[in-house]
Amino acid sequence: MMVNKYLIIMVILLYSQLSHALPSIPSSSGMNSHLISAIEYVQLPQDSDKDINNIEQYFESHSVNHASNSLLSLGISHQITWVKLSLHNPTKDTLTRYLTAGKTWIDSLDVYSIQDHLPHHQHAGDYEFASHHLVPGVGFVFPVTIPPGNSHIFIRAQSLDPMTLPIDLQNTGDARGYHALVHITSGWVYGVLMALIGFNLVLYFTVKQSYTLYYCCYIACFIIVNLSYNGFGFAWFYPHSLYIQNYCTLVFMVLHGVSGLIFIASFLSIKRNMPFIYKFVAVYCTAGVITMSILIVQKAHIMATHIAFNYLTLATLLMIAIAGLSIGKVKDAQYFLVAVLCSMLGLLVTTLSVRGNLPYNYFTFNSAVFGVVLEAIILAIIVSIRLKAIDKERITAQYLSAYDPLTNIFNRRSFFNVGQKIIKNATKNKTPLCFVMMDIDHFKNINDIHGHYVGDQALTHIACLLKKNIRVTDILARWGGEEIAILLPKTNLEQALACTEHLRATIEDTPLIVNGEEVVITASFGIAVAHHNEPLDELFKRADKQLYKAKNQGRNRIGCE
Repeated sequence: MMVNKYLIIMVILLYSQLSHALPSIPSSSGMNSHLISAIEYVQLPQDSDKDINNIEQYFESHSVNHASNSLLSLGISHQITWVKLSLHNPTKDTLTRYLTAGKTWIDSLDVYSIQDHLPHHQHAGDYEFASHHLVPGVGFVFPVTIPPGNSHIFIRAQSLDPMTLPIDLQNTGDARGYHALVHITSGWVYGVLMALIGFNLVLYFTVKQSYTLYYCCYIACFIIVNLSYNGFGFAWFYPHSLYIQNYCTLVFMVLHGVSGLIFIASFLSIKRNMPFIYKFVAVYCTAGVITMSILIVQKAHIMATHIAFNYLTLATLLMIAIAGLSIGKVKDAQYFLVAVLCSMLGLLVTTLSVRGNLPYNYFTFNSAVFGVVLEAIILAIIVSIRLKAIDKERITAQYLSAYDPLTNIFNRRSFFNVGQKIIKNATKNKTPLCFVMMDIDHFKNINDIHGHYVGDQALTHIACLLKKNIRVTDILARWGGEEIAILLPKTNLEQALACTEHLRATIEDTPLIVNGEEVVITASFGIAVAHHNEPLDELFKRADKQLYKAKNQGRNRIGCE
């Protein structure tokens, strides 16, 4: 119930944040600018490519495609895409607008504004160094002038990556506001993800759970993919490295899938619970890394693109399947499945929209971001709860290893560990120290007459009396059976005798009540005064000797040196 409560709260908070953070999105059901009256496009083989001098005639004389909206996503192919924008400026003034013509991974993008039958040419693309046309998070943006009346703009695009062309015309103010808002939203997303990486790194170095480190790699790979395909990497980090720009997204798509599978394998312990699937995941991860490495060395870009998208899609489905199969076998698997579904379905929608299998719009394109952020928050909650449980188990295990479970006082091992330190301090500070051994008198008779259950009650009863009547600095431990050891630091023999006599009298005067019947219990004690730097086991032997001296003298008394 606690996990459900956290999940509901975080989903509401995330929805609230995203609803305020999202920029104003143009409708994908029609043209996103009132100046655009029609969008037509055609894809031509490389060997039949046209130039700007005859492409307009080609559009007029051939059957072409008419776009139903301005967000074009045409999949992956070698073909060259030509787009014709038919514009109508109803004013008498020449207007300046900013044309978003393609996403940041388009290899080559040419924009031709046809004015007075003369083309004005602008060029950009990630097969050249980053230019001022690149606006990270938005795409390639070109300033264009639109004369009064009817005019045309032609866009020529070529890419070995998905052909994604979001067409938009904005005035200066709208363009600046939109670009700023996209950057703010991106900063918010990256900030959340980086905070979660830091959180999980702290968890890793604190509790040493390997899956927290794998999860950091998983989120880090997604951040790099997102920075790369949104153009932030090309604009800010490697503007003069075309090789990194062309392959960074593809490589980290595969690594994102690999790190996700490694994370889920560790988190859900599939090596133990589903060994066959674990072997398949290991082979799949290895094959992905090797295949992508070979394709990069061979510079087989289009093949690498197909492999990256297919690999991530299959990794997504595999992660969902593993999470589903783990329900009932692994704790928190059902909540993990919810988290993974958020991310994986988001990645799947983004992948399919970029490939052209789903309608491309702002939400389908950015669904991976929204899904990963939501997944990261849910997983952070789940991991925190799991680690809290692990820490509780660790504390419980430490406690059980240190304390006697019946009497809730130290066991012999803990007594030795603490006692040796106290003896060293007493020797160093030249302070007195006494060791007291106590044995319940005729304990066997209590068990024989009243039963072992009452015997256990007697031990618990005596331990409670002792704890209430010794100092905080004194050390109490069950030595074994009905024997209890007491270490009295900063205590000389006279003080130890007074303390021990008080304990003896208290035990005698405080009988155990069992079913309304009093069971009188007495105990015998032996005291040894520590010598300079004396080992604890030697001190115990002398105190034990005095204990048996007291028992031989009639019990319920104290023996001392």
